[in-house]
Formats: sequence, C-alpha cells, structure tokens
Amino acid sequence: MNPKFSTTLRLLAGVGFACLLALAPARAEDIQLADNAPDHYVVQKGDTLWAISKRFLKDPWRWPDIWNMNKDQIKNPHLIYPGNMVVLEHAAGGPRLRLAAADATQGKSGGARPTVKLSPQARSTPIDREAIPSIPPREIEPYLTRPLVIEANAMESAPKIVAGSERRVALTVGNTAYASGMDEKLGDSWSVYRPGRALKSPGKDEVLGHEAIFLGDVRVSKFGEASTLQIISAKEEIQVGDRLVPMQKDTVINYVPHAPSAPLEGHIIGLTGAVAEAGAGTVVTVDQGQNALLEIGHVLAVYRPGPKIDTKKNWFDYKAKPLSVPDERVALAFVFRVFDKVAYALLLDVQRPVFLGDLVRNP
Repeated sequence: MNPKFSTTLRLLAGVGFACLLALAPARAEDIQLADNAPDHYVVQKGDTLWAISKRFLKDPWRWPDIWNMNKDQIKNPHLIYPGNMVVLEHAAGGPRLRLAAADATQGKSGGARPTVKLSPQARSTPIDREAIPSIPPREIEPYLTRPLVIEANAMESAPKIVAGSERRVALTVGNTAYASGMDEKLGDSWSVYRPGRALKSPGKDEVLGHEAIFLGDVRVSKFGEASTLQIISAKEEIQVGDRLVPMQKDTVINYVPHAPSAPLEGHIIGLTGAVAEAGAGTVVTVDQGQNALLEIGHVLAVYRPGPKIDTKKNWFDYKAKPLSVPDERVALAFVFRVFDKVAYALLLDVQRPVFLGDLVRNP
C-alpha cells in the first residue's frame, strides 16, 4: 500500500496566451507606484511576475488589482512572455497596466514611441516554460513535487532500503542498494526519504504534520523480491531503513501574487537549510494551511514581535506595566505549496533577517 502523501501540485500554467485588455481598475486608486516607475517595460528572459511588478509598484503583490484580474485569472493567469511589453497608464481611477506589442517600444527611427494598438495574440507550446514565472523557480523547484509534509506513520508501509552493496551502511552517489516492497508498475525512478520532526505551532502541543526529509534519488536497475537500486543523487547520506517514494514530475507555478481574502495570523515554524536566520530566497514553513483558507499565490507579511519595555523604577514598583512596542514588518513571503495545516513560502523583499517564531499576517 502506498503512503498517504498530501496531493502534489498540478500543472498551473496554461498553454494559451491572450493580451490583457485595459479594464477599468477596481481598487487601483490607493496603489502606490514605485519611485521612478517607467511608462513601459519590455519583458526579458529570466524575469518574474514579482520582479516586473516591483518596477511599477511599491507593493508587488498588488499586481492583480492594477490589472483588475478576477479570481480565475489569478489562479490561471494569461501567460506573459519575453518580448511582451508592459505599459503603465495613468487613468482617472488610478494607475493601470496592460500588455502591448514589444516592437512598439520605440519608433523605427529611434524617435518617440508611437501609439500602441492592442490586439489579441496567441501562441502554443506543450508545457509553456517560456512563460514568465511568478517567482524565481530555482529556489522552489525542489519543494514543488516532493511530499514534504506527511501524516504520522505514513511512511511505515512505503518500500524501504534493506541493504547496501559490500555491506555499506552509508550510501551515496554511485553506490548500489537493495530495497523491498518495490512496485514495478510505478516506474523505475524513485526518491529516498526519512521521517523528520513533528511540526507544531509555538507553545502548542498539536502536531500539524510531520516533515519528510528528502535524501536523494535512485533508479531501479532490476525489480525483484529485493530490487536493485542505483543511487543517482544524494543530498545527504542514505541509510538502511530509509523509505522510497515514486519520483514526481516537475510543475510550473504561475499564480499571480495576491492577498488572502480572510484575516490570517500564524508563525514561521521552519527555516530551510538549518540556518538560525533567513534572508531573501529562503523557503520557510508556516503554521497555517488549507484550514485557514491559505492558497498558492497568497502573499503574507512577516512581522517581528515587538519587545516589551520595562517601566519599573525599582524591583518593588509593582504598579508599573510594561509597554508594548508595535510589531515590525521585516519581509514578504509568497506561498507556493499548501498542505492541510502548514504551508511553504518563499521570502521576498526582506528588510531584516527572519527568525523562527516571527509572525505572518495579511500584507
């Protein structure tokens, strides 16, 4: 029986592209433009929706408002490609963005940019990886398809490594291993995991889930009662007793950044990489998930809890009460994978280091 892992993200990017027309902005009147925001920008290879948004807006997560996207468009946005031109317009109701033809960036003679005429465009690719992603994919790719959060004892029924060649205890790339319980119908590419720590909110005993520690990938060279495995990658040493899960395909994250629709407050309960403090590009674990209506694409503000200031004049001044300092916003986090009670997010726009226990709220 296969372990019960939380559902893997499905492919979120569409294969069609249609030009976004300049619709009347619904909530654009209170959007603040970035300092020296350009009147247009030609999308480059390597850009992200977040980076493009920062060129125009002080709050990049307000991108859907200035495009006036509905919920379906936010979850499955019209794709944007290198060469497309994003145009900033100043309308009576506030600023708005639209797409226009890239070849109209400047006149043929190098003079003033001509009036841009919008027209529908279309392109088709099998899995459109040319499209601009929402956030940098390199940092989050390892977290998209791997079962990072599992139920208690979910790995007990998974296939396991029972021995290493030449009686090796610690295995790495190039070594041979043997495993029991392998199902040939599930393919020859598998990933190796080890059950990890229980995830809990600060000061609470409820277990929100258990981490599954990714160790590496193997390929089955021969199936049998004890199948023969070749270790093709190893993040750390693989050992007898470690468990195996069928390898999943990559996914594409194309959700547009947007704020949660309901009030939310939680904590940072995990920092990847065994670091004491986290900066931009770090993946963090949050103790809120589908139970709090959290979804992919949500942007959370990270706050440092304000300290208490002791106002006592001396040790017997029992009437004096400590003063509370307001919480300090230190970063933004883009949610890219959600489980029942926890979620993973990528830190962006970090002003100060992020620590375990920091708060997350609506931006």
